[in-house]
Amino acid sequence: MKDRMTANFSSELIMQHPLVAGAAGLSAAAALAMWYSVLYSGSEIVAPVIKTIHPHKAVALTFDDGPTPGFTDRVLDILRQHDSHASFFLIGSHVKQHPELVVRMLAEGHTIGNHTWDHHHHGVWHGEAYWRDQLQRTSSALADITGRKPALFRAPMGFKTPPQARAVRQCAMRYIAWRVRAWDTLKISPHTICRIVTSQIRPGDIVTLHDGLEPVRRNCSQESTVQALPEILKILKSRGLASMSLEQALEFPVYQ
Repeated sequence: MKDRMTANFSSELIMQHPLVAGAAGLSAAAALAMWYSVLYSGSEIVAPVIKTIHPHKAVALTFDDGPTPGFTDRVLDILRQHDSHASFFLIGSHVKQHPELVVRMLAEGHTIGNHTWDHHHHGVWHGEAYWRDQLQRTSSALADITGRKPALFRAPMGFKTPPQARAVRQCAMRYIAWRVRAWDTLKISPHTICRIVTSQIRPGDIVTLHDGLEPVRRNCSQESTVQALPEILKILKSRGLASMSLEQALEFPVYQ
């Protein structure tokens, strides 16, 4: 399944973004390239991204939008039971509310990264100052709790713009995208999540799942993700693939 626009993000709204609307007077090919550069998480038109790791007998499971009690803690339990490591891209406002889960992540050998302060869906419209504030507030919250400031950033929904990319560079961070997406924020079963991930995954892939609820999804659930995870890890093990944290798998420091 190729990466595509998040299901709950209106195409009409995206077309209003100056970066996209500015392509209206260009050729169809140029307009398509502009669209692709914003929406496709793996696009490197706006900025370099990392979506694979080098180890040939491992993959990197990553979890977004936490920490969220009731889901994050159970994901951590499952990872510990299977002697596996992962990476968590955290929302700053959630970090402030649940610091004990962040401390636990690091204590159990997982990597933490920046996923903005509030994961606002309309953030893609904003300029450089907005993004710099989102990044710095989240990194400061993490540093206050753990003493570590992340060097890894995952853009909300994977959307990238030039103002955002400038802020990421100014904050000395790198984009982490993915090659496999579980689509587990949709209302799908644990079996479907497992099938989506395991049917696509290959050595070296970064996989994105969700252990948390972004602010606009407060009444939703990641129960299916929690239930799918044990079977995903069992299948990976049967294929000889370890689940590594990005700190274990990447060849550069993941903290500043």
